[in-house]
Amino acid sequence: MTHFFLTLVIICSVFPKSLISSSKDKLFYDAVRAEATGDLLTAIDLYEEASKISKSSNLHGNLANLYFKTEKYGKAVLNYRRALLLEPSNRAFKENLNFALETAGVSLRKTDFSTYLGFSSIDLWIISLATSFWIGALALAFLYFQGWNRKRFIFPIFTWCLLLCFLLWGVYTSTENKRLLSKEVIVIETNENENNATQNIPLRRFAGSGSSANTYVNPGESLWLNLSNHSFLQSHKSLSGQKWFLVQSLGDDKKGWIKSDAVSFLTQAE
Repeated sequence: MTHFFLTLVIICSVFPKSLISSSKDKLFYDAVRAEATGDLLTAIDLYEEASKISKSSNLHGNLANLYFKTEKYGKAVLNYRRALLLEPSNRAFKENLNFALETAGVSLRKTDFSTYLGFSSIDLWIISLATSFWIGALALAFLYFQGWNRKRFIFPIFTWCLLLCFLLWGVYTSTENKRLLSKEVIVIETNENENNATQNIPLRRFAGSGSSANTYVNPGESLWLNLSNHSFLQSHKSLSGQKWFLVQSLGDDKKGWIKSDAVSFLTQAE
């Protein structure tokens, strides 16, 4: 009886995963076939459905290519960026992203962090810091009991402290980059400007369509969500039910309220 229940648990745990995987694969290959026949809109819909089930760099790369072909440059940039988050070293994605940004009239990003300082490297920096601290502390303790005098400790301690400062900087920088990434949104095309992919989208003074514009942004631009003093997302829902976000550029030269459907979060919920 015990073996029966154990087998049942294993089957129940594996079956849903295999079902999800087969569903994602079916959507992906259906999208590839639709793209091959020239039905780009159907292919986009299928890729989008597949991306809700599972993520892969190839999926987002293909989706970005299709959005670029249909002149939806904001969504093309969004998906090239998502593909690079999954595969940072892919040169083709980087080149395509730069071309999409150039075509959309968006200046090349200044916030593409090194792989070594990206959000995925935080654990590596923390482990390196902890390892270096304890190895250094044990080594100094060993040398002390070996009878080293104080003058001989100056260089090893200085080197050890310098290494720890460097690793602390790595932990802080990668953590800050992760924080920025979690707040980053990409401006995308909305129904209001879907017939003109390069049309400017206003950042308004107040959360409402009747408010005047502070400035304008292009599809494909990166903006960051503005947080209150208590680290809460500053948003507002109008009487019509439309949700607005208070956003700003990284250098604070652009700031204002934008409709929630005019932006998409760069990082997707797992």
